[in-house]
This record gives sequence, structure tokens and C-alpha cells, in this order.
Amino acid sequence: MNDYNEKGFVLLDVMLALFLFTVGFAALYGLSEKALSEADQALRLTEAANHAQNIMETLGAESWRDNIQRGSCIPGGEVEGSEGFFRWRVYSDWDIPDELLRVKVEISWLEQGSVQSYTLESLYAL
Repeated sequence: MNDYNEKGFVLLDVMLALFLFTVGFAALYGLSEKALSEADQALRLTEAANHAQNIMETLGAESWRDNIQRGSCIPGGEVEGSEGFFRWRVYSDWDIPDELLRVKVEISWLEQGSVQSYTLESLYAL
């Protein structure tokens, strides 16, 4: 038989177990929220990288002299645009005049109140 003095231990054990379960559940919830936020940031960065690559490939598909004449790429200047929530800029400059062109595509977007950016740079021979 149980002694009268031992009856309170079961209630105390249950309350302690509930407290530990609640603390553990709250920690897991916090971790899952952080994981979802990080996954969203990774998705945006991947989309920005793909967008920069698409712009670079579009420019590379045409002759650079044609791109310069059309204004798609301005040596010593920049061309801007936007698509969705991404803003893009194409900077270009001569490394070797009329022979080697350095092209940089910068994609920027607003995320959690701050501006994030991704840059892709390449050299092209004319």
C-alpha cells in the first residue's frame, strides 16, 4: 500500500513532464520557423542566381557589338530593369578596349526589410 506522504509525487511528476514537453515543443516550433525562413531566403537567392544567368545568356546569345548598338549593354555605363520583385542592372566596361569586355549582372531584391543582392560577372572577347 501507498503511504499518505507519497501521493503528491505522481502529480508533481506529471506537472514536470508537461512542463518539459511544453519547453521542448516550443523549442522545436522556434527551430521550424527559423528553418522555413532560411529556406525562403535560399529560394530567393536561387531565383536571383537563375535570373542573372538568364540575362547573361541572353546577352551572350547575340554578338556583343549588336548588344552595344541596341543599348542592351553600354561599356562604361549601366542598363537597368525589373522583373517581378527583382531589380537588375547590367554593368559593363572594357578590360582591353574593343577586345575584352567585362560584364557584371547584379540582381537585387527586398527581403525582411533589407536589400539583398546577387552578382554574376564574366569576361567576353569581341
